[in-house]
Amino acid sequence: MPALDRALRVLHLLQESPQHGYTITEIARTLDLPKSTAYNLCGALVRGQLIRQSRDGFQLGRGLLELGSAYVSSVNMVTEFYDVCRDAPLDLNAVVQLAVLDEDLQAVYLAEQDCNSGLRLGLGVGIGRRVPANCTACGKVLMSMLAPDELDRRLARTPELPRLTRRSITSRRGLLKEIADARTTGYAYDDGGVITGLTCVSTGFPTSHADGGLLAVSISASDDTMDDARREVIRGVLDDLVGRLRARL
Repeated sequence: MPALDRALRVLHLLQESPQHGYTITEIARTLDLPKSTAYNLCGALVRGQLIRQSRDGFQLGRGLLELGSAYVSSVNMVTEFYDVCRDAPLDLNAVVQLAVLDEDLQAVYLAEQDCNSGLRLGLGVGIGRRVPANCTACGKVLMSMLAPDELDRRLARTPELPRLTRRSITSRRGLLKEIADARTTGYAYDDGGVITGLTCVSTGFPTSHADGGLLAVSISASDDTMDDARREVIRGVLDDLVGRLRARL
């Protein structure tokens, strides 16, 4: 279905810079399409409310939010995640998140629960976001559950690991060491690799309910509050949450 493939390319382009309004000329040039084709595709997507036309150009539309909400409501693991998080300690002062791994080694966040974290670091728009797996605790623990040959295959398609902060792991050797540690201990860590000032601990498990068969849960907190004793407490809470979530799926 060439038309559907082209429409998906338009959506992915708009996803890359959601605040930018793309003109027909920009879309046609970037995707190497005739302007008439780009015009017709955008018209169809606007009618379906998948994109909208603003003063500056075309942007993603509310229909995508409705589709995303319908998807989330249909996935039992998200509902179960929120049910389990209701019993998280009120004084956890952290954010709990649920993530899967996509084919391109991006951690995709499906749900999050703020447990009196007090954080104002951009996590409030976390649902649906994609973050390079090498930068995140969730991503590293998910990669640790891949078969070694599968991990090698995916890494080969990403010769240069992305960097989000100066503390992101961008060397293949460093990443493989952290993945090996996660395989041994069952936990992965992120100390400011995604957001400066934020520390994260994650663990995961295989499940038939997640895309790719793997699921990760993480707990993030300000690194000002993080010491060895608090890490131990967080790992205990994480084990409890994951144990109860796993039993429900």
